[in-house]
Amino acid sequence: MLTNDPIDFCPAAACAAAIVRLEGFVAHVAELLDEARLARSPDLMGQLEAIQDELLLAADEARDRLARVDAISAAGAMAQLLAAIRDTRVRDDAEIRRAKDLEAKAVRFLAGAKLHDAKFARTLSGTRLAGRLHMPSREAMQQLS
Repeated sequence: MLTNDPIDFCPAAACAAAIVRLEGFVAHVAELLDEARLARSPDLMGQLEAIQDELLLAADEARDRLARVDAISAAGAMAQLLAAIRDTRVRDDAEIRRAKDLEAKAVRFLAGAKLHDAKFARTLSGTRLAGRLHMPSREAMQQLS
């Protein structure tokens, strides 16, 4: 579903926006859960926990979608890099694999758009993939011009 929202033209940016919205809902439900605990309402707590679980699953599915789509904007590529950093920090095997996919897609877009600086990307991500796709640094490109 495309709208006039500038984020929606890039599938990766749209997925990232959906993740942010879902995580916002998860945080809001967590606050409601705290209130339900204080009110000692087990029925409400159970319902809220079910809603929270569904939202967490939806956010994880959105992260999987983000790893499958291609970025067609710098914003989408940056969203993929940020998601890769998040997945790397989780330290789960599936999320580490997803992080590699996310980073590869983002680096491909950034390199194609001549926005990739391998040294900076390697420093930011802490991975070797960023350095494997060697592109001259901006300084080197300026010296060539």
